[in-house]
Amino acid sequence: MNNLFNEIVAQHTAKLILNSAIASQRQLLRTIASGKIASAYLFTSTVEGVGKTKTALLFASYICSTTDMLKVHPQEENSTIGVEQVREIITFVSTSPIQSNHKVVIIHDCDTITPTAANALLKTLEEPGKGIFILITSQAQNILPTIKSRCQIVPFAQLPIDEVKTILEKQKIFLHQDILKLCSGSPGRAIAFHNLLNSIPESILDQLQLPPKNVITALDVSNWTSKQDKSTQALLLTYLQANWWEKTKSTELLAKFTIAREQFQCHISTRNVWDNLFIP
Repeated sequence: MNNLFNEIVAQHTAKLILNSAIASQRQLLRTIASGKIASAYLFTSTVEGVGKTKTALLFASYICSTTDMLKVHPQEENSTIGVEQVREIITFVSTSPIQSNHKVVIIHDCDTITPTAANALLKTLEEPGKGIFILITSQAQNILPTIKSRCQIVPFAQLPIDEVKTILEKQKIFLHQDILKLCSGSPGRAIAFHNLLNSIPESILDQLQLPPKNVITALDVSNWTSKQDKSTQALLLTYLQANWWEKTKSTELLAKFTIAREQFQCHISTRNVWDNLFIP
């Protein structure tokens, strides 16, 4: 059991909680009966990409086979977990395990559960039967207190830059120190920045080294950025703000970035947001 989480870098508190919950495979059933394994865990951090999902899968694989495991993600169309998905969860845990003694439900981005769906889930969290729940979030403040109170909290910390750098170098990824500072101690975020910078066409990347100086350039880069997915645009906004501030020290630019973030939250057309940011 001590080797189960060896591939998870740092996260000593999270590993201590989980290791104490299941000391060895032979003791698993007795441990569950004694209450040392909770019926619901909340894996939480302040940033994405610090090992919550990987740890959840390792923990779940120790408890049950993949046949008895259900993974739930927000719906693509509205980025929420709704009542129908909770009904699927309830049906899943209400039936007997096929190959294991317990079933495990992993709920990704559990902060996106709608209030109605959360209320539907409460009774099952209280009486899970053969089910064990692992809820994953980086927005714990958005979770209903009634859900949170039924979970064993497993905190995941941001990693020091040196540890992030070590993880990346093992994957042959080398980032400038300035980019590493933007990663908020998250290897996953660092990899996302690496993928972002490699995905930007060289012509666009050259134009983004400094704020556009004319309307034609501004519209050109705005056209490209507005077609990217939401997560890519969010990363690019963070990258540009840090990069341009370092080169210009312009408080006027910082104000434009603040406005851009507010506009994104208000679901204003992304093309309009980037036009407003880029056009001098």
